[in-house]
Amino acid sequence: MGIILVWVLGIATILGGIAAIGYFRDKWREKQNWSETEEEVNDAWWQSSELKKNYEAQGFTDFSWSNSSRVAERILEGKEIVYGTDKKKRIKTKFVNKSGQILLCRKRT
Repeated sequence: MGIILVWVLGIATILGGIAAIGYFRDKWREKQNWSETEEEVNDAWWQSSELKKNYEAQGFTDFSWSNSSRVAERILEGKEIVYGTDKKKRIKTKFVNKSGQILLCRKRT
């Protein structure tokens, strides 16, 4: 009877561990996902923002606005979308002007 109890407890422990790993894996994956939002800004805000200074310090130049229909083409030309990030809330913010154009930049080579 003692050996059966040991086997039952061992199997229960292993199954409990597998269930815990599955539970925490799903929670970890949820945390890994970033949500993306858009914020309407104007050029005056961008020119005076700390975010622009941070991008310039990282070597980015040639900031410009692009129609959303041409963003893929601009990315192929070497441009990138400018994002503001909130690491705590895991949100990436894309900047759009009043006419719907998206803010892009190019890294200095």
